[in-house]
Amino acid sequence: MVKNIAYATEEEETLMGNGVNLRTLTNDGGSAVISDYGAHLLRWAPAGQPDVIWTPRTWHFEAGQPVGGGVPVCFPWFGPGFVHGGQTAKRPIHGFARLRQWALDEGAFTGARVRYVLDSERLTTGEVPWIEDEPNVRFHAAYEVCASDTLTMTLTVTNTGGEPMSYEAALHSYLHVGDVLGARLVGLRGATYLDATEAGFPPKLQEQPSVMFGDQPVDRVYYSDAALELQDHVLGRVIRIGKTGSPQTVVWNPGEQGGNAIAHAKTGEWRGFVAVEAAACRDRIVALSPGESYMLSQSIAVMPLG
Repeated sequence: MVKNIAYATEEEETLMGNGVNLRTLTNDGGSAVISDYGAHLLRWAPAGQPDVIWTPRTWHFEAGQPVGGGVPVCFPWFGPGFVHGGQTAKRPIHGFARLRQWALDEGAFTGARVRYVLDSERLTTGEVPWIEDEPNVRFHAAYEVCASDTLTMTLTVTNTGGEPMSYEAALHSYLHVGDVLGARLVGLRGATYLDATEAGFPPKLQEQPSVMFGDQPVDRVYYSDAALELQDHVLGRVIRIGKTGSPQTVVWNPGEQGGNAIAHAKTGEWRGFVAVEAAACRDRIVALSPGESYMLSQSIAVMPLG
């Protein structure tokens, strides 16, 4: 049975009182929690497993502010935006979609599936900032989450206007690990990546068989659509990650200094996640002619570490 709220905690009851709806998917395969605000997935766990989606131990909703952890939907730009071969300084970071109320598709709401819509026609004047030479963008974004023993998230954007449009997007998935210092991300060997921890985003080659994490930040845009495995020796499991329509994979952990500065997170909580994101950003920006659509999808499953 689907309910509006996942867990009867004091915090979540307060959120409902503030007008924020949390939706629950519950079935034999697992459970998930998603918010109408930002269509933001907050939790997913297969039956009998610890949470696979990470959020800080304490968090809250505030109008105009992003929710920490979970799976923010980055749209229509990633980070500060990238236009005409160069990085911009657009605000808010990662676009406005994660700061908007999405419309719930009641007819598609079941114990294993939820669908949200964000349409430019339903936004007020000034709510659709875009790149400077596309002032008349019109779009329809549909975001579907299917959560059972496997999690699948799919963002489909359609150009509903009469002019070409372009955008960046990412499904910014915070994946829960027992301790990031012992986690290994496998499947990117041989891929080129941009290193966002250095000025100018210098391109580098992933020479090692796995990406490892430590006290220093890891912030990379890999040119790879390969399936990946996040090996977690503390929890004894492997998180398998598949992607569709994702020419890039973003991998991020802020390290100690940046992690302890995350809003709402307590000291040391940064060690509990690795962000692995299906993405189409920077020089892989999506360009749509009128009437065209593009789908970006990420799937996640959990297996025992063996």
